[in-house]
Amino acid sequence: MTRAGANGSGAFDLDSAAAAARAEANAEPFAFTWHGQTYTVPPATEWPLTAMTSMSEGNLAAAMGALLGADAYAQIAATGITIGDLNTLFDAIGKAAGMGGLPNSSQSQQPVSTRM
Repeated sequence: MTRAGANGSGAFDLDSAAAAARAEANAEPFAFTWHGQTYTVPPATEWPLTAMTSMSEGNLAAAMGALLGADAYAQIAATGITIGDLNTLFDAIGKAAGMGGLPNSSQSQQPVSTRM
């Protein structure tokens, strides 16, 4: 619960509100094994903005480094992990977070022509 001043005449206290939201969420990190090693990805609600920005820019190396830490990412990258493997990982992370996998795009409809 935030102080009354945070929602009224004073500045909104994002630090306090975010901490309260995290405490209520009970979000669990996602643990997975790869080539005999165990790694942990923070809950999606705790992903740093840099990870999301890197993903949107297509920079998977930076995104994975931001999520796992540089050393853990270097270990995984050294194993020869593929984009397909990462897709499988992110599908599992999404399902564990209750988001499910992203569906494939539907094929666009061809325009119907009419005679005039």
